[in-house]
Amino acid sequence: MTWDRKLSRPITLSDGRTLATLRCAAECLIATFDGISHWPALEHARDLLMTAAETGKRKDVAAATDQLTVVLEQRKLLA
Repeated sequence: MTWDRKLSRPITLSDGRTLATLRCAAECLIATFDGISHWPALEHARDLLMTAAETGKRKDVAAATDQLTVVLEQRKLLA
């Protein structure tokens, strides 16, 4: 798995942190949304991150980045 692959674009959070890699994104989701068991947008983001880490393909990383942005936007966590 390639968790150190860069996201298709950096994502800046409202607290000033910047997510730049698949690893940072996954750690952010775990820390922020731990305990949320059923939220389709979040589940989709997790699945796409796993796929991106497994394949390392640019299109998979882009899809994961886009979905991560959707999730963070919905919770008003973006800068």
